[in-house]
Parts: sequence; C-alpha cells; structure tokens
Amino acid sequence: MQTPRAVFSLVVLACLSNVVSAQNNPPVPLQQKTPTAPTAPPEPAERQVRHTVIFITMHCLRGVQPVTAQGTGFFIQVADSRLPADSGFVYLVTNRHMAMCWDDDRNPMQVQDLSIRVNMKDGSSQEFTAIGNLPWILPKKDSVDLAIVPMALDPTKCDYRTIPDSLFVTDDVAKKESVSEGIKIIFSGFFYQVPGLKHVQPIIREGVVAMMPDEDLMTTTGKMGRVYLGEVHAFHGNSGSPVFVDLGGIRGALMRVGEDYRLLGIVSGGYGEGEQNALVLETPLASKPGNSGIAVIVPASELRALLDEPTAVAARDAEVSRQAREAKK
Repeated sequence: MQTPRAVFSLVVLACLSNVVSAQNNPPVPLQQKTPTAPTAPPEPAERQVRHTVIFITMHCLRGVQPVTAQGTGFFIQVADSRLPADSGFVYLVTNRHMAMCWDDDRNPMQVQDLSIRVNMKDGSSQEFTAIGNLPWILPKKDSVDLAIVPMALDPTKCDYRTIPDSLFVTDDVAKKESVSEGIKIIFSGFFYQVPGLKHVQPIIREGVVAMMPDEDLMTTTGKMGRVYLGEVHAFHGNSGSPVFVDLGGIRGALMRVGEDYRLLGIVSGGYGEGEQNALVLETPLASKPGNSGIAVIVPASELRALLDEPTAVAARDAEVSRQAREAKK
C-alpha cells in the first residue's frame, strides 16, 4: 500500500468540501506531492489494509419508503507513464449492488444522497456528502458486482492509502504465484455495530481461500460469473471490502520470508443458512442470521478488466490531454 502523492479526480476532491454536487463537477488538477514525512517504523500489513477503506452510507427510496444502505469502499491507484513520477489515477471501488443501492430483488433504488466517511490527519473523521448518486462506472458484464468512480482525496488532510494496481492478483499472477485453496486471506471493512465515534474503525477478518472454481458460479447479481469463495465471515456493511491474500511462505518452488499481501478481490456477498440449513446466496446488505461463514469474492482480475474497459480508458486519456493543454498555457 502507498500514500498517494499526485492524484486526480473527475468527480470531487472530497476533502476540500463537506457537501458537493454529484453532477457536472469539473476535473480537479493534479495535486502537489505530499510533503516528505519523518522516517517512521514500517506499519504492520494489517494496519495498512485498514487505512485503505472508507465507509459509505446511502439514503435511498424504495417507492416512497426511505432506506439506508451502508457498506465499504477502498481506493486504488492506476499507474500511468504519461503522468508525473509518483502520480496515478485514483478510483474509489465498491460493489455494483452498493453503488446502485439495490433492493432485495436486485432493483436499483432512487439515491437521494451518498456520504463517505474518511479519517483525517488530525485524528478525527469527516463525512462528505454528494447530493444524488455519483457517476459510477459499471462493468459491461452484468454478472460482475463491481463499481468504480474516479475520486481523489487530499493526502495532506485525509488519512488514507491507495492500493497500487501492481498489487492486483490477476489470473496471470495467481498462476505464477500458485494461489490456491487454503492460503490465508484477510479483509477490512465496515463494522456497523462499532463504526467509531471519533474516527473510522474498520474491522479486520481472517480466513482462507475456500474455492477457486474453474467454472462459473451464481454471483450476487443473480447471473452466472467468475467468483472465488473464502472461508471468512462477511456480514452487513462488508459489501465492497478489499480482500488480500498472503503470498509469503512457500509458493511452488519459491519461498518468501515474511508476509506479502496482494489484492485478491472484493467482498460481494456470502451464503446464509436458510431453512433446513439450505444455503442461500445473498449480499451483505441483505444478510440475515445464520451466516455460513463462506464469502463470495469478486476476483481482482475483474477489477483490472473494468479499469481497461473503453469508458474508463477514454476518461484517463481525456484527463492526460487536459493536463497537457494546461501545461502549455
């Protein structure tokens, strides 16, 4: 994980305003590099993971009935050689079902407002609210429970870290590193019972990869698609949590000393225990008592594919062109 340096936003520089419009926001220029901080001991991996997540709250309408949805988001940084050194395109990542505020029948509800809660450098936290929804970028494949939106926070004010796309466990990486069932995984997300009074308090949960199926399974979108299963307990509020796999130790013929966490995927849902112990696939937004402890994880390769879709690529190209025009003035 890394502290963002020069980052950009096509939506909103969240830490400069407590209330923003979700529509027609002009691009935000690249920020200056973060001032060099005094040398400090390396943070444990688990603490770094906690610094990547923020809490999302959405107020929606099912007809005329108000509904509140809560979940997790995290930040990734996409490297681009066209940008200044240590710069990147920063995105907020969560689930499709969270971004669209789905009801129990997977129908999008009307979003009245969306808030993200972020820790600040002074030890407090702030909540930044967008009126209406954000212009999320969704996968073309409706089986993929992901959503991203370009969003940069001010690293001089907000206490957060981004996950570089170089840490994604894509299909090639999974094969090269012999990622398989039984390997340790952790995730960090919103623990709605203890959200934190002064600052955001993400929870850390640990388990193992339970299954990396070689065929499509039913996903939380109600469509057949690619997912992993993890023996790690996910519940209400964990939608959109980043899942990391530890590639330390012995992987094939290679041995690494210590921990080596990479982004395996994103929590999408889990299997609840229905009547007569029948397992029922559900999102953490709708999780009920009787959680089986098996979580559904959207692979990081699907996130990589979403970032490479024409809509996302075109937006990055346009921003690079805009920055080039500004530099010539």
